[in-house]
Amino acid sequence: MYKVLIVTRTFGKYSNKPIEILKNNGFEIFRSDNIDSLKEFDALIVGTCKVTRDMLENSSIKIIAKHGVGVDNIDLKTATRLGIPVTITTGANSSSVAELAIAYIFALSRNLINVHKELFENRIWGNYSGIEISGKTLGIIGFGSIGKEVAKRAVCLGMKVLVYDPYVHKDQIKNFDVESVDFETVLKESDFVSLHVPLVDETRKMIGEKELSLMKSSAFLINTSRGGLVDEIALANALKSKKIAGAALDVFESEPLKDSPLFDCKNVIMTPHIGAHTFEAIYKMNMMAANSIVEFFKGQIPENIVNREVIEILRKSGFKE
Repeated sequence: MYKVLIVTRTFGKYSNKPIEILKNNGFEIFRSDNIDSLKEFDALIVGTCKVTRDMLENSSIKIIAKHGVGVDNIDLKTATRLGIPVTITTGANSSSVAELAIAYIFALSRNLINVHKELFENRIWGNYSGIEISGKTLGIIGFGSIGKEVAKRAVCLGMKVLVYDPYVHKDQIKNFDVESVDFETVLKESDFVSLHVPLVDETRKMIGEKELSLMKSSAFLINTSRGGLVDEIALANALKSKKIAGAALDVFESEPLKDSPLFDCKNVIMTPHIGAHTFEAIYKMNMMAANSIVEFFKGQIPENIVNREVIEILRKSGFKE
């Protein structure tokens, strides 16, 4: 019997079906809130917990199923060197994260959070003016599955959409009735800038003091991807000095967020990494992660392996596609 360690609280939270899939295929399930050791386990289903080189080198893990799409918490180089496939749940949370980004646009454009607090907490019936979304420009940085979903919704709202993604062909971007532009143009011309890129070395702190200075003073920054994409000190300074109008953040460089200069900013919305936390997205991520484990131990190459170099190793070992 193979042993699966699950280190994500939402696996099986709203449905027993993904757990039943594992049990019905002969897997013994273990759960934890953190990783102490991987020595006695054959498979790992993990959310945001760190999976380090030392953990992997001293483990019996044969496959890692990421419960999500970002793999910056996993030492991918070590996993690849050891021949351990790492799968992701591509597309499972795209709609949920995209909808949160759009919700932020609505909330920022009408200052909904502060207006609510003034009335609900302080009983102040004030006069407030916002801006209309229709006719405004949304800049999307990163045009993967989530960026595309944001674009589709923004176009329906009557927004002009600018996209920067050097890895997606311009013709493919134009198919979504949006415009492909360079990085600086997105920053300079957008009323809202939304980040949808993975956290890798080249994207770490891609939004810093220089980039924030290029944005309109009336513009808003939205980040539902990874906290490390933004220099949080530079952002806090830009918010306090009104270099930009505001920001909405679901992700942070250090999570859970306990101490940050962002807490001193009144023109920021902060949520605790809830982008993928809908019943639908969690269920889809659960099922995709469970099926990846089952397929692997049946000798099949799972879909959505992110470290593609391992696929050839699996083929040579007799795995079928």
